[in-house]
Amino acid sequence: MADTMTKKMSQASASEAERAGRMNPPKKGEKFRCQRCGMEIEVTASCGCKDGQHVAFVCCGQNMAKV
Repeated sequence: MADTMTKKMSQASASEAERAGRMNPPKKGEKFRCQRCGMEIEVTASCGCKDGQHVAFVCCGQNMAKV
């Protein structure tokens, strides 16, 4: 039972990180938009890192959302 609960908690954490755009490194062609001012960034070269958690696009003091 503990294994099932641990697995579900892990999945929830992973999906939350993916929604925040921090799980996978940005790839060429992806776009990110500021929810406050509408400014957009388009990635022109993929990030070659294995862990995308260190990548953050910030505008108006908040993380930009993947569109």
